[in-house]
Amino acid sequence: MITKLSREAVLSLMERKQELEAQIEQQGLILSANRIGMNEPLVDGEGYPLSNVDVLSVRKARHTIICLQNDRKKIMQQIEKGIAQVFEAEQSAPANGQQQQHHHQNLPNEPMEVDGDRTASSAPEPFAVVESVVPGQLADRMGIAVGDQIVQVGTVTARNFKTMNQVQSVIANMQGRKLHLVVRKATSGQVATIELDLTSGSRLGIFMKPR
Repeated sequence: MITKLSREAVLSLMERKQELEAQIEQQGLILSANRIGMNEPLVDGEGYPLSNVDVLSVRKARHTIICLQNDRKKIMQQIEKGIAQVFEAEQSAPANGQQQQHHHQNLPNEPMEVDGDRTASSAPEPFAVVESVVPGQLADRMGIAVGDQIVQVGTVTARNFKTMNQVQSVIANMQGRKLHLVVRKATSGQVATIELDLTSGSRLGIFMKPR
């Protein structure tokens, strides 16, 4: 029997994925402090442990990173399946107008760049739509709302989009940097370019589904 995930369960998995990524980053700091990566040998040419490396700490960090990466991979697979399940369920269910109205009341408290000349007729084709926004988190603060259509996330556009796993990977890889996001606003049809600052460890707090 296949267990179907709710939207809340998928959001919880996304939160867990971000926690794992933070732990991976923390373990990576141990490798950085020793100026070594995941694959370099820990012994010299004569087979002795490197004198300038904390070998035990590095071995432990490498093992932990591998375990965390495996956990993250499993969770990303669950997220991708969950997104498909939620999308299928909500496609077959009647629209909940009150819920949509509630989410559209989230107003931005941060500026975004809106291109008034680019509307539905001229903008690139969207590939996803915002299904849910976590109140108070980054996407909400930047004015992203339910119903907004996703035109671009980092390097992902309609031209190269295949699965939501691509989007998750891009967001994960942009942790600690700024993520370029282009959306078509549901309320106006205008295209907005948003720079999401992920440098402070902020969580995006957004749920998307394929369009």
